[in-house]
Amino acid sequence: MKNQTSSSNNYDQTTELYHSEVLAGRPETVRARLIDAMESLGYYIIEDDPNIIGRRDAKGWGKWYSSVDVLDYGARLTVRFRSVGEGSTRVTFDYLIKHGWLTRGDVNIVVQEAKTIAALSKSPVIQKMCSACETESTDDSRFCRKCGAPLTSESSELEVLRLMAETYAAKVSVVSAAVTMAVSMIGMLAVYLLNLAGLINPKLLLVFTTIYAFLMLFTLATSLFGWNRLKRALDKKTPSRQTGRVQEFNERADPVMLASAKPFASVTEGTTNLLDKDVFAQKETERVPVSVGRDTKDLE
Repeated sequence: MKNQTSSSNNYDQTTELYHSEVLAGRPETVRARLIDAMESLGYYIIEDDPNIIGRRDAKGWGKWYSSVDVLDYGARLTVRFRSVGEGSTRVTFDYLIKHGWLTRGDVNIVVQEAKTIAALSKSPVIQKMCSACETESTDDSRFCRKCGAPLTSESSELEVLRLMAETYAAKVSVVSAAVTMAVSMIGMLAVYLLNLAGLINPKLLLVFTTIYAFLMLFTLATSLFGWNRLKRALDKKTPSRQTGRVQEFNERADPVMLASAKPFASVTEGTTNLLDKDVFAQKETERVPVSVGRDTKDLE
């Protein structure tokens, strides 16, 4: 069961919003997982007992209250817990966002962030296909048997949140640009007709022309912002097939040596070859020389 609501306070430019989820596990277990999930979304944990209190600072244009992305504004998130049965906990996400007024789309994005935090706190879903080397997993292992990459789908939740925020911000920018374009075009046409009829003062003509020129510039800038937001939403970076020490080793290694090297079928095969070849050459039935023990009578 999920519910949500929001209220605004324009006097201090803040908006309150809450969303609740029922998660599996006891409160103390759920609390630890939620802290990790909140930190992965950029929250700084201020308090963790009995409630989790996290803070996220404003970034980008959100510092000047001029961003169309609600996630750019500063927020204070309080997570409260209540046991609703054996092995179940109701979690309430109580937001305090430094924004005087949120649209319905902004509210949906904030709720999606709460759902993302709840999803990241759950047990990760194991993927059967490695996203790094495309090796299929034959068991329930959480890591790839060939390259060691994690086989979890946690990044998909963050990707959904990013796409929602970027596309909605692009939509707001495009709509704003269309409205200002229509207003400026109608205004300039009206001023032109009034000037032809001789019904407008030359000084007023200059004033209105300057105003509508600024509106046109604002329209152009807003359109560019919307195009940039949409481009960032659609341009998804392809993950590298080699990460960490594997990539660093390959960058330093000799290309000729790498070309002639035979890839291992798995991590186990690669580590097994590190053993000394003499160990494999030695038969298990071979006698091992030992020192001959002396009889106790020799000590007399």
